[in-house]
Formats: sequence, C-alpha cells, structure tokens
Amino acid sequence: MTRSTRPAGRQRPGGAFGPVRDETRNTRIIEAVLDLIVESGYGDLTMAAVAARAGVAKATVYRRWASREDLVADALESLMLPAAVPAEVTAARTLREDLIATLAHSSVCLQPQARRFSVVLAAATVSHPQIADTLRERSIAGQREEIAACLRRAQERGEITAERVEFLLAPGRMEIAAAVGVTVLQQELLGEVLDNDGVARLVDQVLLPLIGGAPTS
Repeated sequence: MTRSTRPAGRQRPGGAFGPVRDETRNTRIIEAVLDLIVESGYGDLTMAAVAARAGVAKATVYRRWASREDLVADALESLMLPAAVPAEVTAARTLREDLIATLAHSSVCLQPQARRFSVVLAAATVSHPQIADTLRERSIAGQREEIAACLRRAQERGEITAERVEFLLAPGRMEIAAAVGVTVLQQELLGEVLDNDGVARLVDQVLLPLIGGAPTS
C-alpha cells in the first residue's frame, strides 16, 4: 500500500468527493488511525474513534473514506508507500540504476519505521484479511507502475525499444509480475526484508534477465 510517475503528495482516497478545503484535516485523520491501531489494534478501530482522536466530525471521515478498510489501507500506505521520489531515482543514468533506486524506495526496505509497522499490520490481518488484501492490491499496482516508469525512462534514453516496453507491459505478461511478487512478498519468500544489496541482486538476477537487459556491473 510512486514513485516516478505519481504526483507529489497523497492522492485523494477513492471514497472522497467534493473540494478539499483543509489538507491538514486529512493528515490528522491518518495520524489518528495509525495511533489507534498501535494502541488498540484494528479490531477496536471505529470511524467514530478516529474522528474523535482527529478532532473532526464522523461525517467528515466518511466524506473522505467510504469504509474503514479504505481508511486503514490509506493510513498504512502513508507509511509503506511514501510519495517523495528520492534523488537516486531522478539521477539514475541506466535502467539498472533506476530499477535499484526505484525498488529500494517503493519497497521501503530501508525505512525502519515502516518495517516496524508491518509487524502491527501482520497481527491485525490475521483476523481481518480484507485489510491485507486491500493494501496488497495497492502495493502490487504501485510497484508495477514504478517498474513501468523505469522502462519508459530507459526507452527515452535509448536503452530499450518502444516495442519491447509495449510487449513487457502487455496484459498477461509475467516478467514484471514476477519481480513485483518478490518485492511485495519479500519477507514471506526470502525470510527477510530486502536491503540495498538484496534489491540489487533482485534486479540483476531476476528483473533484468526477464526484461531482456544485462546488468552493467
């Protein structure tokens, strides 16, 4: 639960409507969700409790998030899928450099706060798997778009043809899906959270061979 192609700042949740007049209110609501999950767990979380902690009306929460699941998914996503694109991504000169920097960023393998919070997420989703499903869908979509953006930048640099990019991004292709699967399920598959070296190995041993490019080092 951006990245090279995502706009700066968080996107409005799917249940939102009407103009956004106070962005700090959304931030307070998200922070209230995170605080309440850490304190009491997902099972005791209610929209009313979130509204009270954030100092807003319950209707304000419902105007922005259609369900508790969407609200919690956005709150977790704010930790696990940060929007700011690091300098390593924008400064990358090769597809390999771009993929390593992008995947290290989007998989939050270097963010201790997100890794700690993933323990809380795992505990909550044992009894509430819909939260895991919602966040996993967002994570997969986000990771795929990150890799797709890397391919498009490589195409602009002349490293890969437009035909190859179109082929790799076609529905049903498994090359990118395989790499995304490793990043999304890294702890379950590998028994550990990837570090920078692990991301580099993933790019060199899995992603570049599947894409059809060779590592440069």
